[in-house]
Amino acid sequence: MQAASAASKVVVVDASVLINFLIIERLDLLETRPGLRFVLPQEVDAEIRRPEQRRQLDKAPAFRSLSIEPSTEPAEIALAAALRLVLDRGESACLAMAQHRGWSVACDERGRFSRLAEERLGPGRHLNTSGLLVRSIREGHLNVSRADELKAILEANRFRMPLRSFAEVI
Repeated sequence: MQAASAASKVVVVDASVLINFLIIERLDLLETRPGLRFVLPQEVDAEIRRPEQRRQLDKAPAFRSLSIEPSTEPAEIALAAALRLVLDRGESACLAMAQHRGWSVACDERGRFSRLAEERLGPGRHLNTSGLLVRSIREGHLNVSRADELKAILEANRFRMPLRSFAEVI
């Protein structure tokens, strides 16, 4: 388990975002995030069951900014259990970990999850796949054309983004 440096921001990643980056085979875009460290709760790690995605993720410990962490604090575990009444297991673990530890969360679920994240974490601490791709473009790790190609791959895998092209937001 890595400790976050004072200058790094920690983001707890839900399966929805993680699977999208596995589908486009670009976990490296999480690695190239300056000042960010990504954490997967053990519950999210367990949700990755497709063999090709499991192989990619199993290589991920080589990435310095991605780690798998358990919830060990009783208050965090209790918070996750309470959230399980309205969210699935991975989402509950992510939001509980982010809230308890003062971190941000990356999840593509809308509706109830988004509302709870805003209430519990405050504004600006809920990231998603499209937002992380936009940041990658702005930081020079992707160009708009390649990001649009990745968007098309995600759409072929039933993930829709609320934009026609990343050129609309850059």
